[in-house]
Amino acid sequence: MKKLALAALTSAIIAAPLAVQAESTTINPAASGSTASAHLDFTIVVPPVLYLRIGAGSAIGLANNTNVDSLTFNVPAANLGDGTVIAAGAADGDLGNGAVTVRVFSNFGTNVNLNSSVSGQLLNAAVSGDVIPWSQIAVAGAALASTTTGYTNGAITHPAFSATSGVGTPTLLTAASKLVRQEGKWTFTYSNTNPVPAGTYGSNTAGKNGRVTYTASQV
Repeated sequence: MKKLALAALTSAIIAAPLAVQAESTTINPAASGSTASAHLDFTIVVPPVLYLRIGAGSAIGLANNTNVDSLTFNVPAANLGDGTVIAAGAADGDLGNGAVTVRVFSNFGTNVNLNSSVSGQLLNAAVSGDVIPWSQIAVAGAALASTTTGYTNGAITHPAFSATSGVGTPTLLTAASKLVRQEGKWTFTYSNTNPVPAGTYGSNTAGKNGRVTYTASQV
């Protein structure tokens, strides 16, 4: 019995290394014209990725960037509600003066809807009931100064803000060869066409409705 067990163990030890060895062929004895062959199997796994960048952000595959760009429009006293377009501050937005990078990537094989969502009109932080509607925020689309390799760089239509609250009107980004790779910039301005009571409207203060949420969705 012990001899049988030892023989089985020995066979297992000998066989184990052979099980993990790569394929090989030996021609012995080889002669002129002999051919030996072996094979390798290759598999490439590409994950489905949906990427959206608005403003400052990281490249695809890097850690998520949780910073939120802030745009502030200071209206001069001499121009209150006179229709003079007000630009954001020089340092506002990753491209300055209210301009931000927009970049969308998807390899899922379908088109992508880009949309905006607001929680309500911009509220005065000092006086309840004083509001500025989102229709007073204008957005101009244009190409970035330089193109990221592999992307289509051009004006992307901004998904129109909801008149009251909730999601706006989506912009469809069409897939090419099952990929969406589009980029551009949005420049935001305050139209300033209506005089409003003094105060600070919006911002990231809770309940003042100053934050816009952008979403990219497979369709």
